Amino acid sequence: MPVALIIGVGAAIGSATATRLAAAGYKVAVASRTQRLDPSKFPFFEFDAAELTKVPDLFKKVRQEVGVPEVVIYNAYASARTDGSSVLDMDSPEAFQKRMNVNTLSPTVVADEAVKGFLELESQGKLGPSGATFMFTGNALNDKTLPGFFSLGIGKSAAAYMVEFLALHAHNDKPFSFYYVDERFPDGRPMYKGATDDAHATVFLELAQSPQQGPWQYTFSKEKGYAVFSKDWTL
Repeated sequence: MPVALIIGVGAAIGSATATRLAAAGYKVAVASRTQRLDPSKFPFFEFDAAELTKVPDLFKKVRQEVGVPEVVIYNAYASARTDGSSVLDMDSPEAFQKRMNVNTLSPTVVADEAVKGFLELESQGKLGPSGATFMFTGNALNDKTLPGFFSLGIGKSAAAYMVEFLALHAHNDKPFSFYYVDERFPDGRPMYKGATDDAHATVFLELAQSPQQGPWQYTFSKEKGYAVFSKDWTL
């Protein structure tokens, strides 16, 4: 049974995706600060994405207790609500650093650990016909700057660069795929509220089961599926 690891499992996208992958035959491990799902069905690993030095330990535990993941989804994020005194969301350097850990640094270390596992599975002939897949839950902030989203925008933009680099320049001779998954409204506007759990779960499963690298910046809407949207949108 192939193993999937989802990091950042709340009551919405993460839980819906875990349920969908399990129904498709994956053994799904979940990692987050709070346990949301039945641990008898979804092995739970307590994990705070702000502590990036704990990422290798997380993967070690998952490997030992569940198996080496061939699908890894990073769904954690951190945003800021400040009093407006700083246009850069700089409530404090320490808080800003934690948000960068969650949005950029931890997912980069997660991707590195994921690829180590992918290489191990391939060398042992244990990869399934779909290969291995790393996916990051993104949004439109890597395409356009918006007021009120400074630290989240920096984090998403850096993570998008990381995913693009992996998709275009790393392990191109391997059956590995990398995606920055970004849901939009049908007209291309960003969906910062109201992201659809079932649509994300469907896309994550489809990408996990696809043996070929598709567009690394996987923009989609529930109505249209994958689409290339104009960047000339307004809120």
